[in-house]
Amino acid sequence: MSIWKRPKGLEWAAALLLFLMLREWLLPLAELTDTGTLWPFYMIVAGILLIDLVVPYRWLTFPVKLVGILWILHADFSDTSFFSTEWLSQIYLSLQRDIPLALQQNWTEMLPLTRNLLFDLMLALLISMVTYLVLEQRQGLWFVFLTELYLAVLDTFLPFEADGAIIRTLIYGFLLLAVAHVFAISKQAPLVDKRRWTLWKALIAPVLVVAIAAGVAYAGPKKDPSWPDPIAFLTGSGNGPAIGTMKKVGYDNNDENLGGPFQQDDTLVFVGVTNERTYWRGDSKDMYTGRGWQKGEREYQVIENPPSYLWKNMLYRGPEMKDVTATLDFSKGERFATLFYPGQLKRVVSIDPSQVNLVYDSNHQQVEIRAVRETRPRPVEQPGESSPIIRSREAIKPPEQQVAERSHVALKPESYQLEVEVPIISEKAIMQVGMNYPDEVKQRYLQVPEELPQRVKDLAKSITEKAPTPYEKVRAIENYLRTGGEYKYETKDVPVPAPGQDFVDHFLFDSHRGYCDHFSTSMAVMLRSVGIPARWVKGFAPGTVVGKDGLGNDIVEVRNKDAHSWVEVYFPGQGWIPFEATSTFVSPVRIKYDLYTGDQETSLPIPNLGEQPSRNRGDGRMDELEGADAVGKRSWKIPGPVKTIGVAIVVAGAYLAWRRRGAITLWWLQRKMRNHPNELYEDRYNLLMQLVQHVHSRREPGETLREYVKRIELTGDKRQDLQYLTHWYERVHYGCREMEEKARAIAHKIMERLSQQLKP
Repeated sequence: MSIWKRPKGLEWAAALLLFLMLREWLLPLAELTDTGTLWPFYMIVAGILLIDLVVPYRWLTFPVKLVGILWILHADFSDTSFFSTEWLSQIYLSLQRDIPLALQQNWTEMLPLTRNLLFDLMLALLISMVTYLVLEQRQGLWFVFLTELYLAVLDTFLPFEADGAIIRTLIYGFLLLAVAHVFAISKQAPLVDKRRWTLWKALIAPVLVVAIAAGVAYAGPKKDPSWPDPIAFLTGSGNGPAIGTMKKVGYDNNDENLGGPFQQDDTLVFVGVTNERTYWRGDSKDMYTGRGWQKGEREYQVIENPPSYLWKNMLYRGPEMKDVTATLDFSKGERFATLFYPGQLKRVVSIDPSQVNLVYDSNHQQVEIRAVRETRPRPVEQPGESSPIIRSREAIKPPEQQVAERSHVALKPESYQLEVEVPIISEKAIMQVGMNYPDEVKQRYLQVPEELPQRVKDLAKSITEKAPTPYEKVRAIENYLRTGGEYKYETKDVPVPAPGQDFVDHFLFDSHRGYCDHFSTSMAVMLRSVGIPARWVKGFAPGTVVGKDGLGNDIVEVRNKDAHSWVEVYFPGQGWIPFEATSTFVSPVRIKYDLYTGDQETSLPIPNLGEQPSRNRGDGRMDELEGADAVGKRSWKIPGPVKTIGVAIVVAGAYLAWRRRGAITLWWLQRKMRNHPNELYEDRYNLLMQLVQHVHSRREPGETLREYVKRIELTGDKRQDLQYLTHWYERVHYGCREMEEKARAIAHKIMERLSQQLKP
């Protein structure tokens, strides 16, 4: 009994197309969830397809799949040996703790290891069933329809652009159906010899039809949709009164009145080139008014020679940092005088135009670009400062007017290049941080309006009452907003608070729907109400990857629709750590999960964010708390499990090649015969005899060709044909006679027939 089966070429083609369709189910996870990288899921899908394809006994595949899943989880969550008791006990204790929580559907309280294990097991089970139905039972049409429906729903009701995915799925699906149909025909009427290529030729027509249809559909002109907002229609709000003044999404300095619906805007803002995809920070605000955000006291610093100025510990003071470079090009987009940067700023390497001043608000870490000023105000000199400091309060003059007077006029640059740092937060270190906040921080960042409803404070207290540390309190509120299930991300059907009603109170208890401003403001206010300093931050989400440069850096397009707001929380000894309360966005914070593994806080590089194409995370892929990796290697390095699977595939391929060495040799000799010139009869005859000896037995020393042909076991027709060819070979080789054209043609036809009929 063999535990292997030998898939045919059409089966491999069908498996590849099924993998591509399953990939379309996984791609939205990178944008709609906190999944940082998809390669572990790809490994699971590819591994299950491969195992189900080559192992004929399904009961034998389940333990192999389970070991593979545990192997992937081990690479993500543990630095010990795979067979160590510590790793196995960690799995046992995690399951013992979290199975009751899973039965209660309390997913947010479960450990990342358990969530990943359960999700991977569910994924493996589903893919095994899909493989059985599509590849073995040839029932693929339902899966193509279901995939298209899945993508259409995501495109309609969630912030996911599925245009390309729908076209790709259409191509993969029709090709999969064509391959399955041709394979079914080949099983009913088997073809041998050269006719096998007829099956592959039969696929040319459907491939051309699908390619032409998809190309025309993609490139052809399209009419604007006549049903632009199906959600409003389905919910019954399409014909009702206006919910609020419709505005376009984008970056704006006025945040005093938040809320109301907005329209998506695809206008390009800038093209960025960076080796680390994260949020582009623009500004922060610290005074919550009940309707929106304003700035309190500001401290300005005028920087007259930007390339020579170095920022130190702009936002972070304790975490490990990763050096990042970023270039922003606004030449084809909408320009701003605000300087956007990922992580924390270290240096402005260059800026176009170069003759500019920077005005830095050190209280809010905002940098604005101004034309070289013509007059210089009298600044307040600070000891040890290389640049002048100017203080102001919002009550005196608007900041735009003050800065314009100091540095002439705002300037919107064409491009600039930055050196920045992105933090790597140690979970162990941040869990040990207490609540010993400086007085200045408490005074500024615990402010809430006196009119803040008590039920907002009570809700925050109830959410965090079981969290012993500030970090766990922050995570509790973040998880409540992201995964609690009560709050829906919405941009159009968004009501505004009634006059006099608090913005956060309205969102948390009345409307339960909104966008990033609602989620981030609610998180900041609730944190302040439980004594944790927080502030509101705005800028842009990472954007969309459109390619890579020569150095492997991501080229991203950031548009108005990527305008975003999030929260920064102050931790003593760590600085201002960003958190994401909006469920449809990936968290900008990078967490190193060293609380249970015993890792130290040093030398742990992390790869780029996740989807996206350059992500390579090493920890919780389904971790709803984080959108970045904890343990990993640089994106250009192949992960250990991938290397191991690659080696296993090579070994398995070598073993199969050794087992099939006879068939491979036969194929090679037949190929040489087909490509050999017909004029060289003697050479072709010698190749034919090599084929005969390979299939039957080798010639004995001193044995003539006639004796050999008589000795081997051949059917009558084959023996007669081979004797005829041997006769002509002897006449040509020993008699030095030329063959007639008619005889040569007959001999070559016989050779062709014999070479195809010879089988081991």
